[in-house]
Amino acid sequence: MVRWWVCAVLFAAAVTAAPPPKIIATAQITPELRALLAADYTIDISVLPHDGDAWTRLAKRVTGDAGNWRAIASLNNEKLTSEVAVHVPLALLRHELQRQIITTLFPKDSLTPAGWKHVATGPAGVESESLWNIAEWFTGSGENYAAIRTANPGQALSTHPGDVVLIPKHLLSAAFGGEGEELNASSKTAEVRKSEDDPIERAPADAPAADVAMEAVATGQPSLTYERNASEPFAVYRLQKGEALYSSVAIRFTGRVYSKDVGDVVDRIVHFNGIDDVAKIPVGYAVKIPMSLLLPDYLPADDPRRLAAEMIQRESAKLARHTRAKGLQGVHIVLDAGHGGTDPGAICDGVSESSYVYDVMNRLKTILEKKSAARVSVTRDEECVLTTPKYELDDPVIGVHLRWYLANSIFRHAIKRGVPKEKIVFLSIHADSLHPSLRGAMAYIPAERYVTGSYRKSEEVYLARAEVREHPVVRHSEEESLEAEGLSRDLAESIIDAFDAKQLKVHPFNPVRDSVVRDGREWVPAIIRYNLVPTRLLLEICNLGNKNDRALIKTKKYRQRVAEGMYRGLVEFFADRNAPGIVVSARK
Repeated sequence: MVRWWVCAVLFAAAVTAAPPPKIIATAQITPELRALLAADYTIDISVLPHDGDAWTRLAKRVTGDAGNWRAIASLNNEKLTSEVAVHVPLALLRHELQRQIITTLFPKDSLTPAGWKHVATGPAGVESESLWNIAEWFTGSGENYAAIRTANPGQALSTHPGDVVLIPKHLLSAAFGGEGEELNASSKTAEVRKSEDDPIERAPADAPAADVAMEAVATGQPSLTYERNASEPFAVYRLQKGEALYSSVAIRFTGRVYSKDVGDVVDRIVHFNGIDDVAKIPVGYAVKIPMSLLLPDYLPADDPRRLAAEMIQRESAKLARHTRAKGLQGVHIVLDAGHGGTDPGAICDGVSESSYVYDVMNRLKTILEKKSAARVSVTRDEECVLTTPKYELDDPVIGVHLRWYLANSIFRHAIKRGVPKEKIVFLSIHADSLHPSLRGAMAYIPAERYVTGSYRKSEEVYLARAEVREHPVVRHSEEESLEAEGLSRDLAESIIDAFDAKQLKVHPFNPVRDSVVRDGREWVPAIIRYNLVPTRLLLEICNLGNKNDRALIKTKKYRQRVAEGMYRGLVEFFADRNAPGIVVSARK
């Protein structure tokens, strides 16, 4: 049918959840205040309250300003007790505490007449902290990474143990000997307080420039020109006012979202263009982007890669046979919360993925059971995959494979009960850890090119489960894979549109994707790759790597709104497409 358009069928690796970050260094500043430097180069600061402490007294003691109590309280869900440590952002601490923490975690650091000399640390043979990390710690804003890089010629976006990085004095915050005043701590965390009071989630006045810039450019279609006769063909994009090379070019046009991948692409583009200083690129600068880096959507209209992608989308859309289900009558929804048990998933600044996505899953389950006629199944509880017998979540890879086996068993039993396959849905809920400038939800669907074929697991741990023994081998024909891509894309767009309607944050560029791009390769997560449910997707509800998303997901109000957004997307997916008020998305 369309196989001749595709060069080869590549097999995606199974999802491998990252283990909990190891601790590189610990700084016990006072008996009550402790800082940890994790292997992902986040600094977690915990403060043990005094007996009888009030939020205002704790805030005054550690930040110097009692008015910061709201910002600290909003970041901690626990009540204030002397038994439970409170987490406080580094930037809020008193200047002397910030310096003590940094100089303890990085004992080779020092202040020089030219600025702060920072010596990267960490295990030998691996990457150390990024320039973004360094900019956040010493200047108060990761956006200053470009200026730091300019001051350190030859320095990559990531460092290695022993690298010496100079943070110029004019960039330093007051805590590290800078000449200017630091931003008011209350304003710096305004977005955290606003998240509870303002459901519209307007961008705060002091939001990172990258967030604001990307929202501004995401509304219009970019204009690209092409040079195909060069030794390496390239596209040309002229930077608009307020746009940055890493967000408006690297992330937008190449689809990279993980920090290392974004850095690698920026390095490639900088070298390709001969740019000396990324901080001084003028408005209107013609950025040349190697065409080999571009997503198919941004290639010339007659490019074979783009034509192949468009044909597959058309074929998958034709096979995506929709069915109506008012009030989700007769629909069976399988919900999966990522990770669990000993696997916390992504961890950023002390916020772990597993518990929050599990909470969102349960909220969605409650809404579905109260407001709709849908039947709901879940794949796990807090500790186990709900196979027969249960699997205690010790190994994340085994856990992932058993989830899709369980989902396939639920699917087959639903079909035997007479449920049409188009009325069965699988939704896996996660929270990603991406480049810090990105915000919002993003959905992954199963690309036909990675799904067609067969797969099985034969180890004893799998065969011990009834769901695996039922059908140990999973097979997807090309037609089934195309149908799944079309149905899954429609559901993903429906949920993303519902998030938009509820004014929840959505990834600014291509929020519905048919594969993950990471470390130079593309793949489909195992949970949706080997799944038999035709309508299936993995939804990343936020980016834990972004401090605003991280603060929001910690609030019950926001998690409830996310669950309601997913419910609305499911209802509209099964709604009559010709009914008044129902808009079918044309989102790319």
